[in-house]
Amino acid sequence: MSVWRPRLDPPLAEPDLGRIVDHALTVLAEIGVECSDAEVAAQIAAWPGCTPVNGRLRFAEDAVRSHLAARRSSAPPGEDDRRLTMDACWAGLNYCDPETLIVRPATSDEAAQMARLWDARGTSSVVPLQPGDVPPALVTLAAERIGLLHSRWLGGSLPVTDPEEVRFLVDMNLAAGRRYRLVEQVAISPLRLNCKGVRTALAFRGDPDLSVSLTGAIPIAGATCPLDPRASLVQSTAEALAFDMISVALGFGGGISLRVEPFDFRYSGIVFGSSEWCLYRAAVLQMTEHLTGQPVRSGMFRTTAKIPDEHAACERTASVLWQALLGVRHFGAVGQLSVDEVFSPQQAVIDRDILAYVQRIIGGLDLSADADPVALIREGVGQGSFIGTDDTASRFRGFYWFPDLFRHWNVNRWRAEGAPSILSEAWARAKEEIATSTHMLSSEQERDINALYARAQEYIRGNSGT
Repeated sequence: MSVWRPRLDPPLAEPDLGRIVDHALTVLAEIGVECSDAEVAAQIAAWPGCTPVNGRLRFAEDAVRSHLAARRSSAPPGEDDRRLTMDACWAGLNYCDPETLIVRPATSDEAAQMARLWDARGTSSVVPLQPGDVPPALVTLAAERIGLLHSRWLGGSLPVTDPEEVRFLVDMNLAAGRRYRLVEQVAISPLRLNCKGVRTALAFRGDPDLSVSLTGAIPIAGATCPLDPRASLVQSTAEALAFDMISVALGFGGGISLRVEPFDFRYSGIVFGSSEWCLYRAAVLQMTEHLTGQPVRSGMFRTTAKIPDEHAACERTASVLWQALLGVRHFGAVGQLSVDEVFSPQQAVIDRDILAYVQRIIGGLDLSADADPVALIREGVGQGSFIGTDDTASRFRGFYWFPDLFRHWNVNRWRAEGAPSILSEAWARAKEEIATSTHMLSSEQERDINALYARAQEYIRGNSGT
C-alpha cells in the first residue's frame, strides 16, 4: 500500500482536444480577429502568417501550428508541489463593512487600511479595495497613491488609457523608488481587439520606467461565446492563440491562457463559483494544459455571494476543492466577493481556513504503514481506548488538521469560550494583521507623491469636467 491522493479525471478525451484545436485554427483562418485600427493591424501583420482582410486579422493554419509547437517545446518541466498557497485579488469596487456587513463604497482611509492588510501579508498585486469617495475619473490615481503610501509592493494594473495619466502614475512610482505596472486588456470576446488599449501599451513599449503587459479575453458562455461546451472551448482556444500571437508580434511576450465563464440568464450577469463554473473550469484547465504542455497551477476563490455568509462558504470551498483536485496549487481572488465587486477582510481571513481544509483533503491517506492491524486493535482493547496507544500518539499530529477558525468545539466548550462568531473572530484577526504593517515612505517621498497626485487631479478634472 501507499499514499492515496484524491484527484478528478479530466472531462475530455485526447481526440476531442485535437479536434478543438483543429476547429480553433479554422476559426482563426476563416473568421479571424476584428481590428479596426489600420496602423495596429499593420504592425501585427508583420508576424508571419497574419493577413489583414476587411478589418479582420486572419491567421494561416500552418503558422499557428508552428507557433503552438514552439510554445509547447519551450515549456519548462512541470512539478506537482502539493502545497497550496494564496495571494491577492482584484481591486473591489465596494467594501463589506466588517462591523455592519453593509456593502458600500469604501472611504480612502478604509482602502488604505485594506492595503495595510495586504502589505502585512507581503502581497505584490493591485490594491484590494478602490476608494469610493473620489470621482470615478480619479479612482486609478487615488488607488495608486494609496498603494504607494501604505504598502511595499501594491499598485498598478487598474484601468488607464490616457498616456498623460500613465505618465503621472509612472512619476508617482518613481518618487517612491518603484516601477509602475501598466496592464491593458486588449482582447474582447467574441474575437475582437481593443485597439485603444493596444495603442496605449505601444506608447510605452520599451520604456524602462514601467512594465507593460496585455491581458486576454473573457468569453462568457451563451453571451460572448457559445453555450455549447465544445464550441465555447473552440472560441476560447482561438482567442487565446490569437492573443498570444498578437502579443508576440507587438513585442509584449504573450502567453496562452483560456477562460470560459458561465452566464446567469435569470439575472443577466457573469457567474463565479457556481456548479457550472466548476464544470467549465475543468474543461478549461485540461484544454490549457493540452495547448501549453504544462498543468495549470494558478486558480482562484470564486463566489457571487455579496457578504461572507453561507453562500460564500459553499461556493468558495467547493470551487477551491474542485480546482485543487484538478491540480491547481496557487489561489487568488482572496477576500473577493460578488464576482469581483466586493472586498471583505473577514473573508480574506476565512479563506485561509478554507485553503487549509482543502490542503488536508488533497494530502490524502497514508496507507503505507506496515503495522499489524490486529495487534493495534488488541492494544487499544487492552487499554480500553486508543488515545494512549503508540500508534495514535506518534501519528495524530500529522494526520489531523487543527483548524484556526473552524474549531471543533462541542456546544459547552463554545459557550464557555463566550460563543464567539466566526465573523467577529475573523475581523479581530484581520485587525491584528493590519497592525503589523509598518511601511512608511520618507517625508520627501510622500511630499513628492502628493504633489504629483495634486497635479494629476487638476489634469483629470480639466479633461473630465469633474
